[in-house]
Amino acid sequence: MFRPDGSGPSDRSASADAPSPETGAETRAETAPQPEPETDADGTPLAPSELRAWKGFLAASHLLEQEIERQLKADGELSHADFEILVTLREADDRRLRMTELARRAMVSKSRLTYQVTQLEQRGLVRRTPCPTDRRAVWAQLTAEGEERLARVRPGHRGVVRRHMIGFLSPEELDVLGTALTRVADNLRGTER
Repeated sequence: MFRPDGSGPSDRSASADAPSPETGAETRAETAPQPEPETDADGTPLAPSELRAWKGFLAASHLLEQEIERQLKADGELSHADFEILVTLREADDRRLRMTELARRAMVSKSRLTYQVTQLEQRGLVRRTPCPTDRRAVWAQLTAEGEERLARVRPGHRGVVRRHMIGFLSPEELDVLGTALTRVADNLRGTER
């Protein structure tokens, strides 16, 4: 376990740090390399508040992802990535998008999307059709079965999000979190204003 400041293990006993009474030598725990705190490219460690925010974000996002995956598998035999593709198609005009646009909106690589859509197509949840105006383009379209699967998993998905995030935070905290995470996403996309 690491200390909140990221400086190293917090569960070492005092005896592990003391010299051996018989030899006066340092123990292995004292001579073992200690993990470095998170640092910038120039070697500057993150401030305690920065490290707390970063580690909190990582832990929360990882744990929430696990809960979402568990719920989607149980309710509809879907992965979270499958769910995101189906939702993205559900929100599109005519429930369809060109594969390149679907990859952009779902924030996945084209090769990853091709694999996922193939899997969804084999299960009857998505259908691919050629674009009549561009021979190189392919549409991905949500099927009636895909709509039904989404309808089946969405209540549980909303429940997980509410139980573990939305309902747990105050309206003010949600506003700050939404603003902050949107800025981070915009910065990563290169669109921050």
